[in-house]
Amino acid sequence: SFNSQDDTCEDIGTGPSDSATIECKDSSFVVLSVNTVTVGDTFTVALGNAPATDLISCAILSGNILEQTLVIDRTALNLKDTFGSIQLESCDKQSCFVPITYTYNITNIGDTPMEVTTVMRTRGTSMVDLIGIVEDRNVEVGESTVAREIKELDVCVNVDEETRIRVEADPPQGIPCFSEDDYELTVVVSPTSPPTDPPSPSPSDGPSPSPSDPPSPSPS
Repeated sequence: SFNSQDDTCEDIGTGPSDSATIECKDSSFVVLSVNTVTVGDTFTVALGNAPATDLISCAILSGNILEQTLVIDRTALNLKDTFGSIQLESCDKQSCFVPITYTYNITNIGDTPMEVTTVMRTRGTSMVDLIGIVEDRNVEVGESTVAREIKELDVCVNVDEETRIRVEADPPQGIPCFSEDDYELTVVVSPTSPPTDPPSPSPSDGPSPSPSDPPSPSPS
């Protein structure tokens, strides 16, 4: 399997199909963490007193069957590095994931009080009714209410994401009303700058020496 550091990554079995246990040790074979995870889960390796220049070795097991072994060099880590079936998402205070709050303001611009009944949010293949986080479902004429959705955003990859909101509300009597709006979120990750060419070396040859013969005498 692939290892971003071109270090050890050895497949022993066919790989876990759904869940696995990941056991990580330092170079002194001290266990740093043992985590049982399913595909897509995150886990934390607590380094404890492992020295800063240490290597971490991780074994991935299905039950008691060893599926994969990995070696990670802590001195050369970059976010999004991939080691076999695991990927680095954060290290100390550096993280690809930042909290983000989507704020949906709902204003009653009509001439009768309204009760908000549905706030349907569509993002990709995900559709969720956010009615449970609407601060006040009963909105008087000219007043507003709000729904706030807290998520995590991966800023280490390019993002082009559209969110659609459809709000439905009922008056005391008559026909229900609805409104739709779209939000677009874009993140562009800057490419890594290529290394610059070194400056041209100084010329190695020194200046030409002065002529050794003295100038011819003036005519007498």
